[in-house]
Amino acid sequence: MTLRNHRAYKRWAPTYDADPNPHTTLEYDEVLKAMSPVDTEEILDAACGTGRYAHAFHLAGAKIIGADFSGAMLKIARQKVPEADFVETDIASLPFPRSCFTKINCGQALKHLQDLKPVMAELSRVLKPQGLLAFSVTHPDMDWTDYELGVEPGFLLSEESDVFHHQLADYRTALEQADLSLIQIVAVTVSEKIEHLLTRRSFEVVRGRPQIAVFRAKATG
Repeated sequence: MTLRNHRAYKRWAPTYDADPNPHTTLEYDEVLKAMSPVDTEEILDAACGTGRYAHAFHLAGAKIIGADFSGAMLKIARQKVPEADFVETDIASLPFPRSCFTKINCGQALKHLQDLKPVMAELSRVLKPQGLLAFSVTHPDMDWTDYELGVEPGFLLSEESDVFHHQLADYRTALEQADLSLIQIVAVTVSEKIEHLLTRRSFEVVRGRPQIAVFRAKATG
């Protein structure tokens, strides 16, 4: 992660859970469906932020380790899910042994990485044979024309951080090179889940557009 991204998430941490976030609101159910956490399995929540998904995985009975580069975000995650373990680290250089997680989740983080290969290789390394990787990204085909929030957030990540615009083919290639087999890509479209976050006019215009892509892949080893 770049220094600019470190600074951005440190500034965003205090208001992260309160700011209107159409991405996480829209993708939440699909990510949980993709992960399907169950009792006792070991899950790595990579780029866990303030622990939104870690909390849900914990409620399902899974054993959770969250990893994030932002100490400010992790401070909130530890308060939210005190039963989980959280590690401050770059997800492209994880302090875990090979093949130690049943499943890995990575939500809305890969857009901050210019090169996808190192992080995919690292996630593959710590995933058990036949283990599951799920990750969510902004859909590269999303048309942001006329997309208007009803209430302006206190923090605009697109203006504060470094974001790299990868295509679906870029993610497929990175998965293949990391010996991860793509299972599914789910296109999550603008729906009633975020209607309350958009202006009325905007929602009517952009409804049905693909906004999020949720990938599922498995380790081939």
